[in-house]
Amino acid sequence: MSSKGKHASGTSGAFYRDLVIMVLGILLVGSAVFLILYLVADGPEADPTTSAGVSNSTSTTALDTTSTSQLSTTTSTTQATTSTSTTVPVRAPGEVRVVVLNSVGINGAAGRMTDRLDESGYQTLSPDDYEPEQDPSRIWYREGFSAEANVLLDLIPGALVEALPDESLGEGADILMVLGTGYQE
Repeated sequence: MSSKGKHASGTSGAFYRDLVIMVLGILLVGSAVFLILYLVADGPEADPTTSAGVSNSTSTTALDTTSTSQLSTTTSTTQATTSTSTTVPVRAPGEVRVVVLNSVGINGAAGRMTDRLDESGYQTLSPDDYEPEQDPSRIWYREGFSAEANVLLDLIPGALVEALPDESLGEGADILMVLGTGYQE
């Protein structure tokens, strides 16, 4: 009678053959999973984003490290991301013309805000009323003045900063501040 079990292989080389097949199978499945994740994540060719006058571009570098031992193989991948930002210089207040519009009917609010801007060094135009009522307040800017408009958020917390919706508004002004509902002095 034989001392080998009924599932034992007849040759001793079969163990190594099975081990190689298993390692290759693990590597193949790992590579397929990595490829799927890479494709789902849109790879390193992500589009640069731009917001509030600040341009961001991102480049990605992938480093592959493989370590092998006698019985198993492990593959790991590390991604290093480097970001570079370019900041658009903000004009001095004396170089920015601002008009304040009152859409909520608080008597004199636009005039008082205009005085605050004037004291801060901004070039101010005559305040006026605006219809329809805005909710929330708005800071509208002409092309090239988005960074300066964002600086004015300190004066109207919670306001939306947006590109000027109608070029005929606020003639001569670079930025229009529209006091809306929720505005408090």
